[in-house]
Amino acid sequence: MAYRIYLPPCYGEDGRFYPTLIMLPGNNQTDTIWDDLGLDEAAQTAIYNGAIPPLIIIMPDGGWPARNTSGGPGSYETVILDDLIPFIESSYCAWPDAAGRAIGGLSRGGYWALEIAFRHSEQFASVGGHSASLLDIAAGPDLNPQYTGLTHDLGNLRIYLDIGANDGGIANTRQLHEDLTAHNISHTWVLNEGGHINSYWTAHLAEYLAWYAAPWPANRNAYPPCP
Repeated sequence: MAYRIYLPPCYGEDGRFYPTLIMLPGNNQTDTIWDDLGLDEAAQTAIYNGAIPPLIIIMPDGGWPARNTSGGPGSYETVILDDLIPFIESSYCAWPDAAGRAIGGLSRGGYWALEIAFRHSEQFASVGGHSASLLDIAAGPDLNPQYTGLTHDLGNLRIYLDIGANDGGIANTRQLHEDLTAHNISHTWVLNEGGHINSYWTAHLAEYLAWYAAPWPANRNAYPPCP
């Protein structure tokens, strides 16, 4: 499967690992979507301005597994956990530790980011669902983030949910927010103006990056050496 990768301008200069952000595409989108939205340019600007530390961004394709499975073994979850992450961490100076990994996605990719992180919270520092389409009627309570977010021990997983007020899928995302609140599960909830369109996500790229990067040290000496 195809993927795109953003490497920070200082990549490889100090021989240390970088935190890694995996951003998943929506349904029928490809590895181009986050690039088209301008995520790499937003990251470059934020790094140069000192707003976020240097990081690696992985933008994978979704393909058949993302469109036609709901989670668990043999699904897109397996592609990300068993194929993509090990490959990236063996090929680049991507920090191979939960503290250095974050995952997010838009629309159907938001579903997948939440599905994966809620079931495997020990592998990620943060998860973001950006206009997450929590509409998979084939996903049972062992897979559906609207259940697993409440029934699994999420540990210290940071959670970000945002959506536009005119988004057609807002009901389920709002319900997840309300259920997390009722269960005293810490999370960030952001209701913006806008709909389920590219201009919405482009408008909030800087906010997404700042949130994901918040736990990561600005001092490069804080990161372990990369062999």
